[in-house]
Amino acid sequence: MNILLGGLLAVAAADTLWLQNDRLRLGFDPTNGSLLELADRASGQSFVDGRRATAIWRLDGLGPGALRVVPSAARRFFWHEVAGGGPGLALVWSDFGLNEAPGLRVTATVRLLGDSALSEWRIAVDSPGAMAIEQVRFPRLTGIPQLGSGEELAVPRWMGALARDPATLLAGPDGKGRRLEWAYPGTLSLQVMALYRRGGAGLYAAADDTLAYRKTFAIWGDSDGSRGYELIHPLENPASPRRQWALAYAALLGTFHGDWITVAERYRAWGTRQPWARESRLVRGRVPDWLLRTGMWVWNRGRSAGVVPPALALQRALGLPVNIYWHWWHHGPYDTSFPDYLPPREGVDSFRAGVAAAHAAGSHAMVYMNQRLWCTGTPSWASEHAAHWAVKEKDGRVREETYNVFDPQPCATMDVTTPFWRAKYAGIADTVLDGYGVDGIYMDQAVQSLVCWDSTHGHPVGGGNYWMGGFRALAAQIRAAAAPGRQVLLAGEGAGEPWLPELDLMLTLQVSQERYSDPSSGWEPIPFFQAVYHAYGVTYGNYSSLVMPPYDELWPAQFAPPPPGPLELLDTRFRRQFYLEQARAFVWGLQPTIANFRASQLTDRPEETAYMMRLARIRARVLEYLLYGTFLRPPELSVPSVDVDLSRVSIYAARRGGPTVSVARYPAAIAGAWRAAEGSVAIAVASIVDEPTSVSFAFDPAAYGLAQGGQIERIDEGGRRPFGEFSSTVVPIALELPAGGAYVLEFRRSRRP
Repeated sequence: MNILLGGLLAVAAADTLWLQNDRLRLGFDPTNGSLLELADRASGQSFVDGRRATAIWRLDGLGPGALRVVPSAARRFFWHEVAGGGPGLALVWSDFGLNEAPGLRVTATVRLLGDSALSEWRIAVDSPGAMAIEQVRFPRLTGIPQLGSGEELAVPRWMGALARDPATLLAGPDGKGRRLEWAYPGTLSLQVMALYRRGGAGLYAAADDTLAYRKTFAIWGDSDGSRGYELIHPLENPASPRRQWALAYAALLGTFHGDWITVAERYRAWGTRQPWARESRLVRGRVPDWLLRTGMWVWNRGRSAGVVPPALALQRALGLPVNIYWHWWHHGPYDTSFPDYLPPREGVDSFRAGVAAAHAAGSHAMVYMNQRLWCTGTPSWASEHAAHWAVKEKDGRVREETYNVFDPQPCATMDVTTPFWRAKYAGIADTVLDGYGVDGIYMDQAVQSLVCWDSTHGHPVGGGNYWMGGFRALAAQIRAAAAPGRQVLLAGEGAGEPWLPELDLMLTLQVSQERYSDPSSGWEPIPFFQAVYHAYGVTYGNYSSLVMPPYDELWPAQFAPPPPGPLELLDTRFRRQFYLEQARAFVWGLQPTIANFRASQLTDRPEETAYMMRLARIRARVLEYLLYGTFLRPPELSVPSVDVDLSRVSIYAARRGGPTVSVARYPAAIAGAWRAAEGSVAIAVASIVDEPTSVSFAFDPAAYGLAQGGQIERIDEGGRRPFGEFSSTVVPIALELPAGGAYVLEFRRSRRP
């Protein structure tokens, strides 16, 4: 039986119901709705195992031991064509024989999106009766095969993470399989992930939610080497009776050819048309002017004497504005005393004087304030009855987190939707901003969302999109309290598209991943978020440091490092790691940052400090690319790989044991490519070695929209100079980078005026 759907053929054969176009082919079992095929038609690669049926959904009941409903439990199934909106099928399951839900019906609707390689998946649950559904898993794929050599897994875990060996990663340490999952909005900055073979076919899994509903993307490996994927949707008020629940957005499944940059380009075409992009603070011109002029951030900790003078010394040496990212200014010890930040540990007058000294020199400061933690050992926890306004688990317990490895005291996660917590946090922020003269607040853990089960907080319990509403209200409350015309900077830890209209600045620390994560984790950082939203939000951050980490003077004395104490200079063997971190920030379009800086480092580590200042000065000459530009696919550099000694020591990492040194191979130079708003293109190249390096690559003008030809200029910290011309043909580019060298090559259709 052949059925023509919207000009595309759906074929109900004896064993398969096909929904297909020229690029994508979906096959379902017409007797039970199982997915038999999800195939890229150009390559023939299928992303499910047709030999075993895939149940595309599961309903999970609320509570331990609760009922799980799967498609095979239905005693009746039928399908029908869906009219309008492109070719599609409705798959309908009913008659589950459940006493608590006798009329239960589940309908999954699958459509092809025009002639693209994407399909749209929606689900509705009718007549659940007395069944309390906690979450719906949809769509679900099982039996995803290994894709062979060159397979990669790309996940927008905040800035972005790439696994170059997903088979080993998903097999787990015992080879029996491992499950990985990430929440959105929060740890996932984008609603997409991709599994592919580089240069071959890949699976694209996404959602098109513009309202920031809580969801979890999951991928897992099975003991036989196959994989699974599912998107999990927690329901609002799962215990409340309802006649129907329908997914408020669509899940997307499709195929592509390429790599993570291909995925970013596809997602960018959608994401930059959404409200968070149109309303981003950078696009609307709402970010503070001084943020845009920032030449470098100094991330220092403690009293003003160890924070402000080093930043001003660097500013004098650099010749560009240096701003201060200030931790440990607060009254109590870090990670055990929040939110009892006031007064500053050095006293109000001394702290104000430090801020004033920064302002007098043209520098600005933002201070650390955790956006969601209230440590339960603080006197204020009991005296202000804060437990009532904390996030609750399903069993009613306060949700707690513990971070301090030297004094492991728990902290409660506070519910940002509650007026109580917003007033508490905004009140402290007002004192810091207006009372102390600070220019901004760094809101640690801001780019996260949580599920709360406290029905007295005024939001739905369980799933929903209430968290972002609470954060928007908090940001507005802080800014509304500022003096008229005062530019208040709000920064957040991590990156996430729903926060673009609220935050001026986002911390993307993954450029320094090697300093705090296991070198054998299987992940490497990629600028996934910047590849999508660089022109819509400012990012910064780096653990890049030339010294051992600091130790809070208020932490237990018995764990303090022995003489010479904290901030001891690291061995110069780690120079390449420092270069790598600074180079990533440079070519990936972040504002540069150095942590734990002291003025003495200008003379004690002249090569490293000269390198970071060189990159900052070059960046300042090309802000149309490295601040406002759109990410492009960088050229493949012909450059040798080198060994890089890595120091894995940060505030907590490896401080109580564990490996601290490893070696890995990296290219001796890395590159990024950017397009300015007027169409010109820049290739940023930075060496990570302290000897001269030859770098070459092929520049294809047509691939960058410059097929008409034009001029090339080379930009370094000293200025611009002509480098050559290009026509419509591929141009071979050869660069001789000096030790620790960096250049930007600008390709323009016409000369600058």
